[in-house]
Amino acid sequence: MQRLNLILLLLLVLMPLTMRAEDAYTDDEKAVMKRYYELFGQADREAEFEQVNKQVRDIMERHRGRQGYYVNRVNEVTYQINIGHSDKALRLAEEVLKEMREKGDSNFDMIYTTMATIYEDRGNYKMSRYYCERAIEAVAPTDTIGMIGAYLAMANLETSNHPDEALRLVDHVLPYCRNYPSHQNYGQAMKALAYFFKNDAQAFFQILDEYNILRRDHDLRDEQNDGIMQTIKHVFRNEYDEALKLIGNKNLYSENMGYYDMLIQLYRLKGDKDMVIAQQQRKLNAIDSLNADLIFENMNRMDAEMKVNSAQQEVIRARFYWLTAVVALLMVVLGLLVWRYLTRRGYQKRLLRKNQELEVALDHAKESDRMKAAFIEHVSHEIRTPLNVITGFAQIITNPDYEVDAKERDRMIGDISKNTNQITNIINDLLELANDESKEYYDKNDMVDVVDLCQHVMAHAEQLNDGCLKLSFRPLVNRGYTIKTNQLVLEKMLTQLMNNALKFTEQGSVELSVRERAGNGGTEFCVTDTGIGIRKEDQDKVFDRFYKADGFKPGFGLGLTLCHKSARLLGGTLELDKKYSKGARFVLVLPNAF
Repeated sequence: MQRLNLILLLLLVLMPLTMRAEDAYTDDEKAVMKRYYELFGQADREAEFEQVNKQVRDIMERHRGRQGYYVNRVNEVTYQINIGHSDKALRLAEEVLKEMREKGDSNFDMIYTTMATIYEDRGNYKMSRYYCERAIEAVAPTDTIGMIGAYLAMANLETSNHPDEALRLVDHVLPYCRNYPSHQNYGQAMKALAYFFKNDAQAFFQILDEYNILRRDHDLRDEQNDGIMQTIKHVFRNEYDEALKLIGNKNLYSENMGYYDMLIQLYRLKGDKDMVIAQQQRKLNAIDSLNADLIFENMNRMDAEMKVNSAQQEVIRARFYWLTAVVALLMVVLGLLVWRYLTRRGYQKRLLRKNQELEVALDHAKESDRMKAAFIEHVSHEIRTPLNVITGFAQIITNPDYEVDAKERDRMIGDISKNTNQITNIINDLLELANDESKEYYDKNDMVDVVDLCQHVMAHAEQLNDGCLKLSFRPLVNRGYTIKTNQLVLEKMLTQLMNNALKFTEQGSVELSVRERAGNGGTEFCVTDTGIGIRKEDQDKVFDRFYKADGFKPGFGLGLTLCHKSARLLGGTLELDKKYSKGARFVLVLPNAF
């Protein structure tokens, strides 16, 4: 992309003034102005440009007063940018800014906009954005041209990084551009660039039509903006080679930050990731090179000033040595600063990587502490209750002071046995969890008759149900339908799902269904109940360890955890049907491996 063209910046601040006053110029003055435009951007004619620039300064100040004077000074800065002397341009801009402050003038927006361009050209977007904001703040409410220039400079800065903001800024000033067709045309070109970076081809071609109509109606000619529009048009038509030829045209594009942004977006849209990375690296290298050039320019300037001072005061040799020492010290300090910066940058990267690793470790530690606390809480709760029952009834039975008839004794012994079995089941669940934690694979060598297995699971469920709920089995596959899997693990999962459904359903029904999914999507087992269901805020935690829908129900909350992992180790999935709202529905899908 070609950012705010610096010659165009000249036109933004100079042409409106000269055009309105053209009739007041003499033929000699018009000839000087014409030569001035011809020399603009020619680095090998700097001496001639400076001579002509002084004449133009007198002309502008004579016709436009202090404002014309500052327009000329701003264009003087712009010339230095165009010929690649950004360090000199920055010094001149600071001099103009200082002069404005000392004389109490109010044309700060012009110099702020120019300084924003200087920093943008060096890749320092932070400073460029700062001066764009200052320009917008400083422009006089009645200065339409200055306001347009300040907003378009800010929009130009934002086109690649924040295209929506660029569009907003351009749309803000376009109503003011109706009397200035060249400015309106440039605003349209800037919107086209924003749509390019938004990858919005439809919006681009719409603005292209508007751009061409305005050019035709007002006979506008801008080779560079036309080249940009043609480049984007080729990209959106996937004509990348033609677009690259245009970008390679030195008359249309110069290798500034916008040039690299244009190439990066082109290759991004083309899908060439390697070239995107390569162009990003070129941009970084260019920024580093510019910064290095600035450092060396400063060093060379200091060295030249030192030599001039030494020549003027040759008699004071000591000062020469001191100045030499200062320069050498500055070079050493500069080297140390660069070394410190590179070292600190590497350290910061390592520190950031270590911090990320520590954050992950801390998260694991917190999760481990949470799991440990949950484990202790569940163990103490689940084991304490049956132990209290066993201890209490054992004391009553063995204490001769209590008279207990045979029927009551048998009931107590039955409760002791029941609670002993409950503790045993808890221990078995924990052992099974520990055993499954180390497993990463199950043998799947059993040819399982799905209907027979489900009927066996239903028989076990009927024993637990004891007629309390309506149990039903709905086979949607033919008898003899088989899958190759691990029969024991599958039976344990279905039994656990049925037990959970019975445990959390007080009235209604529990259904087990099985069907074959279309397109070899596997075999689906579905357990549906009309129980208490699972709250929406807890649905994502249903397979977590120790999760329980009802904290007062016995159990460790490990059943669904084990089932979920077992399904994964069998190559399938176990999910909660979040759309079902009349209770809970769990869907187990296993692959059809024959």
